[in-house]
Amino acid sequence: MFSGTPFCLLLALPFYYSTNIGALDITVSSGDTAFLPCPLLFNYTDFMRIGVKWEKDGGSILCTYSIQNNAIHDHNCKPRFKVNTEPLGLNITSVESSDAGLYKCLMIRLIPPTPDERSVTLRLKVNVLPSLTLQLTNSTNFSCVELLCSLQGLRPEQVNFTWTRATQFLHHHPESRSMNSTLMLCKPNWTDRETLTCHASYSHNHIRYSKSITLPCNSDSSSFFNVKFGLKANSSVVRFIVIGTLFASLICTALFFEVYYQCLAARRRQ
Repeated sequence: MFSGTPFCLLLALPFYYSTNIGALDITVSSGDTAFLPCPLLFNYTDFMRIGVKWEKDGGSILCTYSIQNNAIHDHNCKPRFKVNTEPLGLNITSVESSDAGLYKCLMIRLIPPTPDERSVTLRLKVNVLPSLTLQLTNSTNFSCVELLCSLQGLRPEQVNFTWTRATQFLHHHPESRSMNSTLMLCKPNWTDRETLTCHASYSHNHIRYSKSITLPCNSDSSSFFNVKFGLKANSSVVRFIVIGTLFASLICTALFFEVYYQCLAARRRQ
């Protein structure tokens, strides 16, 4: 005699069938476009309607759409994610390191209404290409400049940073096992429009990466207006304020002389 629970499971099998194809590894470089294939997992016929849902790491839904009459309908995807029709799958443009992870393409047969779903899992790996960035960070002291040099895509313990002005090496405080280096210079150790360079040497293969930046013009008048009015050092803003002040002074002077001559004329008539 059959027990109740196994017998019910046997009856349910013809109405619900779920299968998962083993994970497929896909490797791309950062900045490239990744293609995640998800071919039809059913013996498709024209009267079928199939719902498709893409998930990442078992939670975040990236894209949903449906397939009917060999066409894509009702697609709703996050930015940088786009349905690829031939071959069928998902494109990710401008791949970032955060895009790496497990992706699941879940297909559910909606028509005919017999419950049936199948899925395929893909593992995306992203090779981050070495890149060096150099930027001028904000500083509350307008006589000083602070530069931040950052390297991505390499191991921190094998990177050594140096700073130069032309052929002169500049002193900085290196941080061990870090992918960033900060340089702080205060007057008179820097001048307007001079060029500074950050170098990152990778000891593993002796490759050297370099990035240069030209310091902005930071005159005393600009600093005064920065402190007084909370404005960034901007020559056009300073020029506008100075011209406006001069124009207002001219108007006040003209009004003064106009009133003076009117009073003088009145006294003569008396």
